[in-house]
Amino acid sequence: MFIIIVTAILTILGNIFVYFLPAQFACNMQVGDLIAAAGVDLLGTPFVVILITGIFIQIPFIRRRMTMRNFVALYIVALASAAFSTHTSPWRENFEPIVARVGTDVAVMAYVPEFVSPSREAAEVLMRGTGSIASIPWGQLLPAIIWRFFRFALFAGVSVGLISVFRRQWVDVEMLPYPHVTLAYSAIVNVRELRDPKWVGRVSFILGFIIGFGLELSRAFIAFFPWFPDIYSFRVSTCGPGTHQLTLLGTTWHYGIAKHTPLYALVFLAPLHSLFSIVFWGIVYEIASTVAVTLGYYTGYVDMGFCGRSWCSENTPWADPPLAFGCLIAGVSLGAFVMTIFHERHHIVYTLKLALGRARDSKFEANEPLSYRSAWLIFIAFFIFMMCLFMLAGMSPWASFVVTLTGVVIWFTMSQLWGRAGFSNEPGYDFAPAFAKSLLWPTEYTLPVTHTDHVLAHTFVYEECCGPYMPWGTTFYTILGSYKMANLMRVHPRSVVKIASIALIVAMFSACMMNIVLPGVYGMGRTHMLTSTNLMGRVYDMWNRPSPHPVVEIAPWMIGGFIFMVIMSLLHARFLWLPDPLMSIVAWDWVGSLMGTWSAALVAGIIKWLVLRIGGSRLYEEKAVPFVGGFILGAALNALIAGICAYIIFRPI
Repeated sequence: MFIIIVTAILTILGNIFVYFLPAQFACNMQVGDLIAAAGVDLLGTPFVVILITGIFIQIPFIRRRMTMRNFVALYIVALASAAFSTHTSPWRENFEPIVARVGTDVAVMAYVPEFVSPSREAAEVLMRGTGSIASIPWGQLLPAIIWRFFRFALFAGVSVGLISVFRRQWVDVEMLPYPHVTLAYSAIVNVRELRDPKWVGRVSFILGFIIGFGLELSRAFIAFFPWFPDIYSFRVSTCGPGTHQLTLLGTTWHYGIAKHTPLYALVFLAPLHSLFSIVFWGIVYEIASTVAVTLGYYTGYVDMGFCGRSWCSENTPWADPPLAFGCLIAGVSLGAFVMTIFHERHHIVYTLKLALGRARDSKFEANEPLSYRSAWLIFIAFFIFMMCLFMLAGMSPWASFVVTLTGVVIWFTMSQLWGRAGFSNEPGYDFAPAFAKSLLWPTEYTLPVTHTDHVLAHTFVYEECCGPYMPWGTTFYTILGSYKMANLMRVHPRSVVKIASIALIVAMFSACMMNIVLPGVYGMGRTHMLTSTNLMGRVYDMWNRPSPHPVVEIAPWMIGGFIFMVIMSLLHARFLWLPDPLMSIVAWDWVGSLMGTWSAALVAGIIKWLVLRIGGSRLYEEKAVPFVGGFILGAALNALIAGICAYIIFRPI
């Protein structure tokens, strides 16, 4: 009951917070998404909960009862609620099917049942608001919300089953760092030991907290007060959640400089080799672009503005031949998936033998959250349930299978990046559409809408695979993060999987209900979370990604990226000093340029190299990591205070 109540409260409050947060704070100063750089998306609610817990454990009665096991439970609850109380999950683009009949052609919506997208009259109620909960047309809206809830919940089952199969390899054997979780672990440990004057990280933690809070507070002052000095240049030349636009006219340079300081703190925890690999592959991009422009390709590219060099879909090295890095990324990502399966093949075969009863090894399964038989059955069963849900909406069995498989392949692959570097890219713009179209329409381009597949397959591939901030991705990462935290805290994962499953279901249900209550009472005009009402935008988006051509025409680049990943992965496994090919996904994507992740990797990599060079792992673990943990807690406190003050000053309601 405690888990259910706390999860519901945190999710409801989180949704209210992000729904009404003024626009100038929604992009890069919010608790829901503390580091809103796409592909990074550090959820802030767990850190706010750690802050509040840190205050209450100063009371002896509470401190005696806050064991590490209880800290883990509280972290998982906060993580699950945070997964469904950000501006993108369950809002923004993910909210589009609920109000789609307002702006989508009637002929198109004829292929979408009303239990997926409610009637136009009901959708218009959500757009304008009614002023009271009782006036909301619940009978028309509930079927769509219930169907939506199952779209989230069934994939949670897929996540639990699949991750439970690979938990031992990724967490216990390979010991992937999972910087997001390491950051939270550092914050928890240092908050718990803060009263001990002999604690080695105490001073560093406090100093990090003060600096993190101070730097972010100065950024809040820039947003609140026009007279405050713009020391970050946030009012000019800023792209995304805090990237300084760096345009060197006459050159092909397209990487910006991240000005959002918490990003550097998180990136600092990534392995040094991963950071320098990102830098290396970024230089490869620039050299290749320079050579191509010199040879006469991409006319006018060097005269483009900063955002256009990464974002525009035409006449750029990202979108068009001869480089077509977006298509290369799709091939590299598919290669990463295949090579992960290849490297884990012995584990997969052995777990299948255990599941089928052809082998017995109670010791091997003793530390697992589930038996491998249960894990495989859960994965397969919920995969089938997911397909049935899509078929219920009118999608063909094949399209239902492909959309579900796309979600599994995408987040299985991206979790490798997330586990190693703490961030990935936005696969909804390259890997996801390329993979889905390869199986659905490999030779086609911009088909007319004559079937449900032509609307919903495109919509769900984008909305569930666009980035880690969408419900499927954040659900996958919640389970992974829970297992990693349990490992760090020496808590058995069996109890963790129960807590995570319950918390996710409660968070999903609470968020889906808030999708009715908040717009139903106040209307979408009261929120900064602009959402399109035309599903055709997603249809066209999928057809044009990663390049506006049929898959068969961009296949050479996808195959080239796949071969590159396979060869480099094998070489990297043998020669560890070689750049990690997995990091090319970030370096070649606009996440590296528009979000400034490349510059953050460069600066954080140099600082981390100096720390390790000067003081070794002892200085890093005892001083640097506590500093970073305190820094993020300070940033979280500022985001909370700034959000509350924004409500008072700008009065959104």
